[in-house]
Amino acid sequence: MGTARRIAVVGAGLGGLATAIALRQQGFEVDVYEQAAELGAFGAGINISANAVKVFAALGLRDRLHEVSFEPRALIWRNWHTDRIARRVPLERSRERFGATYYIMHRGDLHRVMQEALPAESIHLDKRCTGVELRAASAGLQFADGTSAEADVVIGADGIHSAIRRHVFGGVGARYAGTMCWRTLIPMEGLPPDAHNDCVNTWSGEGFERFVISYFVRQGRFINVLCVMRQPEWTSDSWSLPSSREEMLRAFGDTGPSLARVLGAADQVFKWGQFTGEPAAEWVRGRLALLGDSAHAMLATWGQGACMAFEDAYVLARWLGEHRDDPERALRGYESVRKPRATQVQAMSRVDVRFKKQTTALDRLRREWAYVQGFGKTTPQLYRWLFGYDPVTGWRG
Repeated sequence: MGTARRIAVVGAGLGGLATAIALRQQGFEVDVYEQAAELGAFGAGINISANAVKVFAALGLRDRLHEVSFEPRALIWRNWHTDRIARRVPLERSRERFGATYYIMHRGDLHRVMQEALPAESIHLDKRCTGVELRAASAGLQFADGTSAEADVVIGADGIHSAIRRHVFGGVGARYAGTMCWRTLIPMEGLPPDAHNDCVNTWSGEGFERFVISYFVRQGRFINVLCVMRQPEWTSDSWSLPSSREEMLRAFGDTGPSLARVLGAADQVFKWGQFTGEPAAEWVRGRLALLGDSAHAMLATWGQGACMAFEDAYVLARWLGEHRDDPERALRGYESVRKPRATQVQAMSRVDVRFKKQTTALDRLRREWAYVQGFGKTTPQLYRWLFGYDPVTGWRG
């Protein structure tokens, strides 16, 4: 069937760059095609749990990851009126319990670390994919600038609005998930030292329609804040829009003094519509495969969107490295290993958005009932299944 040597990755987001790094480690020639005209320090905070940190260790990037990260002591759920902690998942012993550290960081810092791990000439910018052609022993790509490319294998890592998925597999694409959020980065400079703790906090009040997530990024110099609210419609054509502190506070003006002090220090605020997609019925066709959000876009409630893409990237690279003389077999093997796990986490993310409020015993009981009914596991068991997984040793399935 022809040995795979040249691989094209469409998309230079976190999943695409991780895929390129992992494939180069396996000895492949890799080109990454990105529709943006430049790669910048985009985005806000991101959680990288132990399951994904194991991938960075295997790729030789754990030390660089550590340099740009902050290690939280716990995941906590708290009442935003009283500050009372209702539930705590400890992370101090994450390495001992789950096999690796749990990190929080700025997405732009992580993207820079990964970009620096690749030769600059392997990333091609301003390449918006407009067509895909599957051939007997290769795949071709067409771009909006009139150029084209051919590779032995093509990987679609181009996100929730994936052109690769649309051209090859069809489907309805991304849809608004019914929640929107305000995002802001708040400098600790000017705030008292006790304005925020060293945990990942989920704050909520009486209702189930709103919650706030906050945690340190950039080694504790900034607080990343995400204020989430259910809203029936998102009318903008853009998923991200400029907003203001005043607009955010109008929606979250009933919080207690501690959270209000943090939110009141916000300066630059954006509001985002949260989008998700249906699980892809197929991830693989011929010499082409989907990866990350292209295959299994999920809400951020479990903090696993990027983590699942990193797992995908490592498993895909190992399968192709093991079966480079039969890349179609390799891609089918990748799909068989990754699809069940990623699809379950995608489903978990949709369930969890209804249960971020955990300030009472009844809240926690409702959550446990939903997870046992839906996935056959309690919340602690799901954390062990999620964080304890090792794609490095378990890539074969």
